[in-house]
Amino acid sequence: MAEKIIGRISEQLILKRLLVSNSAELLAVYGRRRIGKTYLLENFFQNIWFSIVAGRMQKGIHRRNLLILQIE
Repeated sequence: MAEKIIGRISEQLILKRLLVSNSAELLAVYGRRRIGKTYLLENFFQNIWFSIVAGRMQKGIHRRNLLILQIE
């Protein structure tokens, strides 16, 4: 059973907005290691299928249609 997410209000608002969107959405989440990025996604989307793809972001990526959620 997933745990309740405490805090992260602004991040949860972004995730809710993506969830109700009528468009296809892509979310890139980045931040320092061990600050709860995977925890946030797994608990927010606990009853919804989603996929996590790990990798490193490179400088110069065009971000026009890519929503980036930075976790601090």
